[in-house]
Amino acid sequence: MTVFERNLAVISAKAPHIAEILRKSPCGTAYKGIAVAKTGLSVPVFATGQALHSLYDPAREAERALPAESGFMLFGGLGSGIQISAFLQKYPHSVCAVTEADYPSLKQLLSLIDYTDILSDSRVFLLPPCTDSAFIAALTETYLPALHGTFGCYLLRAWSGYFKDAADHLSTCIETGLEKIKADFSVQAHFGKIWVRNIFLNLQLASCITPQYPNIDTARTAFIVGAGPSLDSCLDKFAQQRQRYTLFCTDTALPVLLAHGIIPEFFIALDPQSISYLHTCGTIPRSITGIFDLSAQKTVSRRFYENGNPLFFTAGNHPLVQTAAAFSPFPQLNTVSGTVAVAAYHAAQSLGFRRIECTGMDFAYTGGQAYARGTYLTALYTNAASRILPEEDAFIRLMFRTPVYHEEINGKYTYKSSLLDSYRTAFEAEKKLFSPWNPAEFRQFPYKQFIKALQQRIAACNRDVLMGFFPFLAWYTVHGNANFDGMELVSEVISGYTKP
Repeated sequence: MTVFERNLAVISAKAPHIAEILRKSPCGTAYKGIAVAKTGLSVPVFATGQALHSLYDPAREAERALPAESGFMLFGGLGSGIQISAFLQKYPHSVCAVTEADYPSLKQLLSLIDYTDILSDSRVFLLPPCTDSAFIAALTETYLPALHGTFGCYLLRAWSGYFKDAADHLSTCIETGLEKIKADFSVQAHFGKIWVRNIFLNLQLASCITPQYPNIDTARTAFIVGAGPSLDSCLDKFAQQRQRYTLFCTDTALPVLLAHGIIPEFFIALDPQSISYLHTCGTIPRSITGIFDLSAQKTVSRRFYENGNPLFFTAGNHPLVQTAAAFSPFPQLNTVSGTVAVAAYHAAQSLGFRRIECTGMDFAYTGGQAYARGTYLTALYTNAASRILPEEDAFIRLMFRTPVYHEEINGKYTYKSSLLDSYRTAFEAEKKLFSPWNPAEFRQFPYKQFIKALQQRIAACNRDVLMGFFPFLAWYTVHGNANFDGMELVSEVISGYTKP
């Protein structure tokens, strides 16, 4: 087995996509070979003749050049790997990632030096080259502030000089990636606790039901119903041509449909917040099937259960949800956009519908109207209205709470914002990404066994269990007032949900 094949075997186990690209990639010409330092270490040498490290004592050079301790260190340039080894030895509780300039250069290095000891270390992540379009996404998926702590970056000086354009591009990518991580962390810090609570309580409920795969006519047209202003114009259509459609109603739209005597076949909910319960106030017809992400507000799913409605849970993208789904399967539902419209569209596709239409997906304040008439906000704002603060004032404050821009359509202003535009973009980009549901995934969840398995992993000090809780750890980083170790904290959380 060649040096490259040995390295590739290790990479294949940890990053198969990168390994496959490397296998097909041509070998680069950036390096002319290796030189042996006085300490016996093999040092890569550029085609210009410049060595990547000192040829006197590269280990000492690497140790002196290391920055202050970081929970997560990104290395620009693989070099001989001595700087990575020095980091892991000096900071044994930290993790790191490494990126190269391009795949041909990386393949050439992997053909020169055996990196298997470094690449096989569980604390080391190999990212795509920084010039690859997949780099930013890989960085945001790898660096988890709640688990890893502070972020650091270390570029080999010779590497950044030789690959100057790549090094400059890496700096830009890091800035972009950290901004996205910051935004994600903010969401996790806000919802981390309630997500965990909802998931455990919904898993308990999932152990009490044996869900059935819906018996539906997929030859009909699936209609995804949102709560945007355009829904008002479709209500008569639904009432007059009801048998043509199977309605997938997003949470906020339910009271609008019921107020007009229209009973949807499906109700979809993702929102973890307690206010979601207001969507289901009043009588809920028992014929409606509830589809709930496991992180959705538990009082809503409990309401459907106690009302006698058929329901089932789906596995979205929360890591704890995926941990549960790996233990015992749930139907998968992509929730990465956080948009219930996308989830409803995927649900229709996953159940086999191929003719799908939408209404209420305005992603704008059409005609100066925030929502269709009859959502829970209508009742909320009407009850709170007064002579000097009418209902309209509350809706105006809702629409203009963030900067907007407007378009004039048929003599009326439609207001839009960058956030609403991002929801529309996500909907259009992600609504075709789905996988069919397998009836075998509709089963009772073994909650007690799942909790026992989590506790056994904690007792064995298996830190992989922390991955399922990193949004909660993000919340705790911001809101916690006690000094718990990550494993201790997760153990404490799980212990709170041991009673079925």
